[in-house]
Amino acid sequence: MKFTEFLDLVALCNGEEISYQSIAVDCGVSANSIKNYIQILEDTLVAFQLPGFTKTRKRKSISRAKLYFFDIGVVNSLAGRGEIMAGSELFGKAFEHFIVLEVRAFLSYSRKDVNMYYWRSTSQFEVDLVLGTKWAIEIKSTTMVRNKHLKGIRALKEENNIENFAMVSCDTNERVTNDNITIFPWEQFLQKLWQGQIIP
Repeated sequence: MKFTEFLDLVALCNGEEISYQSIAVDCGVSANSIKNYIQILEDTLVAFQLPGFTKTRKRKSISRAKLYFFDIGVVNSLAGRGEIMAGSELFGKAFEHFIVLEVRAFLSYSRKDVNMYYWRSTSQFEVDLVLGTKWAIEIKSTTMVRNKHLKGIRALKEENNIENFAMVSCDTNERVTNDNITIFPWEQFLQKLWQGQIIP
């Protein structure tokens, strides 16, 4: 029964940083039990952890991992969600989840030895996906990328330890900013990803 409650709760936390203690309190079990439950999800390939990227010097990084389920539909079913409307917060989370899953699938199928991370500073700058030292990728469901969407990626760019920077969005035009951040419409990004143009 406790594990069922855990599944329902952790689905609501999909794509968020894992706080064992917080989930344990909500489920009425120990933090060690939550760690064991999450290990079961990983062992059965139901979910995976995205570690925090900590190789920064200018800004202190958070090391807690995020947890993602293997399938967006499973998350929505466990969380009891109905239709997700474009432009909503849930749509944004599902869009991020979708892109993360596609990148993970590509790296697995193509047998690329590239580690996946996310980055968040203690001052709350964040980048959704860091691929080794090759790419830092922010994921937003916006249809018009503006400077306010690029604050996190520009903060990480200041570290000078990652080669390429990108925003994947629902924008319609691929372009490059003055400071060399590529704005990808998601279809073009995935096409280039699976053609081996993003990670050769």
